[in-house]
Amino acid sequence: MFPLAALWAALCVALWQWQANLNLPFDLTLDWHIHEMTFGFAGAALAGYLLTACPSWTGRAPPSGWPLMVLAFLWIATRVALVALWLPFGAITSVAFFWGVALLLWGETRKSGKPGRPGFILFCLAAGIGSAFWITGLYNNALPMWAPYVPVIGFSLLLIVVGGQILPAFLSRAAIWRGRKPAEEPDWLGPVALLSIVMATLILLTEHAATAGGFLRFAALALIARMAFWSLRSALRDRLLAMLTLAYLWLPLGLYLWGASLSETGPLSEPQSLHALIMGAMGGLIFAVSARSIAHRTPTGLRPRRGTIPAFALIWLATWARMVDALDLAATLWCSGWLLYALLFLPALAGPVVRPVFSGTRNS
Repeated sequence: MFPLAALWAALCVALWQWQANLNLPFDLTLDWHIHEMTFGFAGAALAGYLLTACPSWTGRAPPSGWPLMVLAFLWIATRVALVALWLPFGAITSVAFFWGVALLLWGETRKSGKPGRPGFILFCLAAGIGSAFWITGLYNNALPMWAPYVPVIGFSLLLIVVGGQILPAFLSRAAIWRGRKPAEEPDWLGPVALLSIVMATLILLTEHAATAGGFLRFAALALIARMAFWSLRSALRDRLLAMLTLAYLWLPLGLYLWGASLSETGPLSEPQSLHALIMGAMGGLIFAVSARSIAHRTPTGLRPRRGTIPAFALIWLATWARMVDALDLAATLWCSGWLLYALLFLPALAGPVVRPVFSGTRNS
């Protein structure tokens, strides 16, 4: 699913940004764009991550064969349906995709007899409902004003949880390998950040934007405080860790800028700030995590494939360009980065999957 996510990240933005020049036989709306960058692009990446990582939770062989083909078909069918305005069909296939991922995870967990990750299953179930709700709103032209906040906040919470687990773990492992002792992180900082975002979400529904902005900024500061305990020096000598760190930094930065825009005290507008989360944090972390799955295995750890760093740099720069409303430049950089990244997957698709997929040897 990672290559599909990369291709759609490029194609979706190209269609949206240059639809007037392409003389398309259909009109693409802002609501379509938001749905496809979250439930579409991020949804494919979520499936790729969960189905690749689940063997490390279950101890079983990874899912393969026809179930993955069915999931890919459902995902592609949803993309086609939304462009062709077959919206009821798209709602059904989107629910089937997310719930299919949840069913696969549940089945693998049940067969293994291990606890698994029920939170991911619940997230996939909720994502299916959220996507169907969104598509139904498109069909009825009745999406509420607060609808765009839901997928952005939902995926931000997921990134805080997943990124907040794997990044400090990789950084600590690298620090120990180099003879340094990682600092102990307070257990309460992560939950405080998550709770603050949940509070901001509830307050946004009541249209008290300034108060919600305060909670978002507090969450950002909690995340920065948490990162201060991580072994960040390890990222200076590891390009894959550096990408993960730079991508994760967009989470507190994006949340703070968004909070400031809601309180009307920040330098950026709300759409500019939200793109820091969608492009910088979500796009960057999807790239940085999935890049580990195709990295070269060496005796000293994972090493990025040639072209990985330039592709990541293009996506990282695209985020800055979008934040200053250089729209054509941002779209060009973004699409170029993801197309280059999709090409990097071609050699990996032809060979066997080397496990562990995301961690490599014990020092990376």
